[in-house]
Amino acid sequence: MEWINEDVALVTSRTHSAAILQLTDRVGRDHAYGSTYSVIGNGLDHVPWGVADNQPNTMGVLVQKNNQIKPLLDSNRDMIYGTGISFNRRQIVDGKLQLIPYIDEQLTEWAIKTRLASYAVGAINERVTNGNHFTRIELEMDGLPLLSVVDCYSARIDQNSTRLQPKYFYNPFFGDFAYFRPRDSEPVPAFNPRDPEANIVSFFHSREHQSGNPHYAFPSWWGAAEWIQLANLIPVFHTSGITNGYNIKYLVKMPKDYYDTEGGKPLAPEKIAAKWRTFGENLSSWMSGTKNVNKTLVLKYLRGDDGKPNDAIDVVPLKNEMSDDAYSKVWEMANVSIANAAGILPTLAGVNPGKGNDSGSQIRVMAEFQQHFRTPVHHVLLLEPIQCALRLMGYKDIVPSFSGVQITTLDVNPTGTQAVTNHN
Repeated sequence: MEWINEDVALVTSRTHSAAILQLTDRVGRDHAYGSTYSVIGNGLDHVPWGVADNQPNTMGVLVQKNNQIKPLLDSNRDMIYGTGISFNRRQIVDGKLQLIPYIDEQLTEWAIKTRLASYAVGAINERVTNGNHFTRIELEMDGLPLLSVVDCYSARIDQNSTRLQPKYFYNPFFGDFAYFRPRDSEPVPAFNPRDPEANIVSFFHSREHQSGNPHYAFPSWWGAAEWIQLANLIPVFHTSGITNGYNIKYLVKMPKDYYDTEGGKPLAPEKIAAKWRTFGENLSSWMSGTKNVNKTLVLKYLRGDDGKPNDAIDVVPLKNEMSDDAYSKVWEMANVSIANAAGILPTLAGVNPGKGNDSGSQIRVMAEFQQHFRTPVHHVLLLEPIQCALRLMGYKDIVPSFSGVQITTLDVNPTGTQAVTNHN
């Protein structure tokens, strides 16, 4: 990318195709993580996701460089998934609605054929990572609907979508200007619940409504991007510190004219500069690195007529006012902030050890709270495509649900071998 001025840039690819990127003052298509640019000439047919149409990619890089985010998202996924998806038949008993566990051969075969468990895990991963999940619904010759997860990196909303007729594009290179070609974007219709058999292949876009964001939702942990970047810098800092020494450890004082002469004769400016450069390189190499710790510096100096040493190199150690404990506190604060942003209680996230609330019974209560009070909205959105598939197969009164894990105490489950689940 080459900036022509502060508002316009030329974007070129490895195949020498190009586009003009123009920043504008207009409000983005989404207020949060939206786009405020338009591409002239090689225009976009889809709604960009992020300033450079690569918001999921950008956040993915943060995940890869941080040792906390992926485990937190995995914990969130596990809480949502529980023990998996089960089916129940709705029926009225004594005037009350009850859900009775249900299974038959067709449901079993469909779950195997569509790899329901794998689909559910993938959809949850997309939701907790990107705040959206796209489901590809494909009808077989006999009308059996097969579900598969579409990576958010590869799915975008059509610019010409309307509320009643949403449309999408599939392109594995969205957000990658080196490989992205608009002509390679495959148009895909949205799943139509009013006419579910209208399209052989369709996309089902699941997202929660977020004010000011009509196109793409975003997960809460994206708001902790700066904390994540800070946390990512700390291990890099320590690695560099251990290798090269933390902060500035020594002040080296030398006379300005130290290399001005040699053998009593003045040197040319270029030779003086070369000597300073060589000395700096040698000193840097000698005083840095794990192999050069606690070494002794030997200096040779000349005596003047009065017997006192002439000006020479003076190495003065500097005190580091910021202790290792201070860096540890920054690390801990960053991790607690990231855990809170991810919606995981810090103790469950493993970032609050030894600070109370970490006994077995307390963890059990927190885990049940996390599972039962922080997952229902996720379940509603994740089960929508599955409910549509059940309708297509003729199941009108069968309800899919996630089965949660219930942690029991020894007085209820003394051997620890009883399988106890609850439905939510």
